[in-house]
Amino acid sequence: MAELERYGHGGDRLTAAERFGGRPEEFLDFSSNIHPLGPPPRVLEALSRALAGERPQALASYPDPLSRRLRDKLADRLSVSPEQLLVANGAAELIDLVVRVFRPRRVGVVHPCFSEYERAAHLHGCSVVSVRAKEENRFVPTEEELRFLVMRSDLVFLGCPNNPTGLLPPKPVLERVAAEAARSGAVLVLDEAFIDFVPGGEERSLIHRLSSCPTTLILRSMTKFYALPGLRLGYAVGRKDWIERLLDHKVPWSVNALAQVAGEAALEDEEYRRRAERWGRAEREELAGWLRQVGAVDVFPSETNFLLLRLRAAKGRGASGRLQERMGRRGILIRDASTFPGLDDRYVRIAVRTRRENERLIAALRKVWAEWGGGGEG
Repeated sequence: MAELERYGHGGDRLTAAERFGGRPEEFLDFSSNIHPLGPPPRVLEALSRALAGERPQALASYPDPLSRRLRDKLADRLSVSPEQLLVANGAAELIDLVVRVFRPRRVGVVHPCFSEYERAAHLHGCSVVSVRAKEENRFVPTEEELRFLVMRSDLVFLGCPNNPTGLLPPKPVLERVAAEAARSGAVLVLDEAFIDFVPGGEERSLIHRLSSCPTTLILRSMTKFYALPGLRLGYAVGRKDWIERLLDHKVPWSVNALAQVAGEAALEDEEYRRRAERWGRAEREELAGWLRQVGAVDVFPSETNFLLLRLRAAKGRGASGRLQERMGRRGILIRDASTFPGLDDRYVRIAVRTRRENERLIAALRKVWAEWGGGGEG
């Protein structure tokens, strides 16, 4: 595994500082898929008030193990029963919890995908069944591939949208696969950590079809869209009896009180949501256009806040790692996507950031290509 992804993920500024020199906060991070607008203003205000003593129990008392205030707000937002919701310390806790509780023998995944699915499977002694989505399909699995996984696995993880590709299967396909999972008794886990970035994402989700998809569980994150990765916050939506099973095995106070305060405030900040949604599509398309003009990369379509790129100009083994190295020495972090099974060292992933930051990325890329002489060994 590449040194910068020594812990399996992007956004590791401390490791970047050790490798490239400089201070961690000086790096411009395109390697983690966090909203560049920063946390909602209401979140910062709510945290300030909590720390100033308006909610002294936030620090002086144990947090609510059920996150009831946040859970109720989520239930209102999603039009589901509070008993169908479980709030957790980020989606990563939920991924591990699901495998631990349902105890599958075989876990199905689609490569390329988020590494935590397989990590949780191996940690709990499960075998992994995988299919490799095809590049000509933009790495979106076909219905046949998904049915293969459902029929040969006890539990299947599917990114909707997927990381690192930024796309998800059509809703009718998901509905038919969920029905197949119900018939076979397989647990289908739809990881919707980035669904808030998808235009019309709620309509693309199966969150309101769970009554007809009884073995489907949906995981979501509040850290990506609301820019709260330091607080860790996510939730699961599913059958009441399944949520109860997960709750029975969950660490009681894994969601700290300040994270709960932040989540409540984030859901109340409608102006932030509208502004963030307007920003998303415009900046993604603008950055994709600039990248295509650079002429050294192929840009895959995405519906989220990140883009998968295939290097054309950078030839030779380890191209993605060498590009990451050169960009890192310019103070810019990108994700070496060769660390995702199913991708090789021609692929990198970058997040979409602000206009000024995106311009800095493009300028640095142009300099790197010039150094490589339009695609030499460098």
